[in-house]
Amino acid sequence: MKAKTAIAIVHDRNDVLGCLPELLTELNISLSVIAVTDTLPAPQDADIFFVMGSPESAHDNSLPWIEKELSWLRMMLASAKPLFGICFGSQIIARAMGGKALALPEPEIGFVDVKANDGQWRHPGPWLDFHFDTFALPEDACLMGITELAPQSYRRGNCWAVQFHPEINVEMFDTWVAYWKKSATGQAFLQKSADLVAEMRREIASNETTCRDNFRNLLQDFLASVISCT
Repeated sequence: MKAKTAIAIVHDRNDVLGCLPELLTELNISLSVIAVTDTLPAPQDADIFFVMGSPESAHDNSLPWIEKELSWLRMMLASAKPLFGICFGSQIIARAMGGKALALPEPEIGFVDVKANDGQWRHPGPWLDFHFDTFALPEDACLMGITELAPQSYRRGNCWAVQFHPEINVEMFDTWVAYWKKSATGQAFLQKSADLVAEMRREIASNETTCRDNFRNLLQDFLASVISCT
């Protein structure tokens, strides 16, 4: 079976998906985008599903849609439909599996190399990390990649998830900055970390092609793994 359709779940209607749409187009996979606050899709509505990032915390039970998304994810995991989580997506999927989402002792920000913790992980990066939270996995999930600060990638059945942002490009990063400018915590971060933010943008710009190539290889590996099992 060849994947022909994909759905990405976003946590804000204005979210930008970086290079993911471009890469799926290369693979002849049509992409639809659904906000978490809308009616969530059934397993039969697409061949593969993506759960994208969010500035929110996956352990914040006060979010009005958190239980809805967790229930949907449990249903998707039970269906064994191919599922790929990114950053917040990796954390909330871990929760839905029976693991945990939790705060990191210190944030992990910048380009990192991801070390293999499992023989199936062949994607060292570099990858962009920008997270203040992390995940703890249930025993039946396999941790594939790690850094010194946090777990980075895992799999269970037809689900893969990554803590980093493989889809990052300058357009996407600029939407992050625009979001930070609108919130008190974001403004405080920008004031404190102006040099870091400027350097991150320069690094993303200079690494766009490498990031896209790395994500293409990761997507192809994911698809080869999960489609062969469906």
